[in-house]
Amino acid sequence: MTDPDVLTEVPAALKRLAKYVVRGFYGIEHALALDILIRNPCVKEEDMLELLKFDRKQLRAVLNTLKGDKFIKCRMRVETAPDGKTTRHNYYFINYRLLVNVVKYKLDHMRRRIETDERDSTNRASFKCPICFSTFTDLEANQLFDPRTGTFRCTFCETEVEEDESAMPKKDARTLVARFNEQIEPIYALLRETEDVNLAYEILEPEPTEIPALKQSKERAAGTGSGTAAGLAGGHHREAWTTKGPSYEDLYTQNVVISMEDQEDLNRSASEGKPARERPIWLRESTVQGAYDPDEIKDG
Repeated sequence: MTDPDVLTEVPAALKRLAKYVVRGFYGIEHALALDILIRNPCVKEEDMLELLKFDRKQLRAVLNTLKGDKFIKCRMRVETAPDGKTTRHNYYFINYRLLVNVVKYKLDHMRRRIETDERDSTNRASFKCPICFSTFTDLEANQLFDPRTGTFRCTFCETEVEEDESAMPKKDARTLVARFNEQIEPIYALLRETEDVNLAYEILEPEPTEIPALKQSKERAAGTGSGTAAGLAGGHHREAWTTKGPSYEDLYTQNVVISMEDQEDLNRSASEGKPARERPIWLRESTVQGAYDPDEIKDG
């Protein structure tokens, strides 16, 4: 029997928390990769490549960054193809319990680092001797004060000290923690909202699921491929563009018929109705001097 306090669906507050964090502290590539894992519980690396259109090396660099920061987890599975070949595939998912703990830790670490920097900047030396270059803090001001002249003098060389502007804290150092808390307040609100959320094990460690958009595209591609194969096998349902011009097979099959009778008829019809041209003299008689007369040759 399922515990009524255990949720079998990821709350919207947890999804918004993941989106806020990755958009605030990471690049757009990391945000796109995490959006896919927010919408789909467990995704194969090849499916993420198909959806994001990233280069494999680029996608792995993004996923390794998120995995190194404990925002996502990876699970490897060995799958057997229909031909019997086994391949390894990486599946990525978000463990929201781990995500919440990591966000809390990193925000607390950032806040402590800001407070430490602010404390160190306020405790730095604020007075400096121009002769011996000795430095003094604000707590040592009572030792530097000379009641006779009313000035602050060095305890070593009795030279009047100067205010060390380079060692002064930054102008916004004292308000840095307040600004940090103000900017991170939306994340703090989501953390308080998800404080007592208890997710089921199948949500924290989800099983691989197929993405509906990729499933539809694969089915559409399979249907198109089978329809094309059936059309080629049966000789029917050819694509419209294949009938607009000669096919690949027609390039090597050409029927050329040469009819001499038709050509003779054309020549005969063209010659009819035209006057007969006179034969040239060199065909009718010889033009060579001393040649025999054609009539004599005929009689002889």
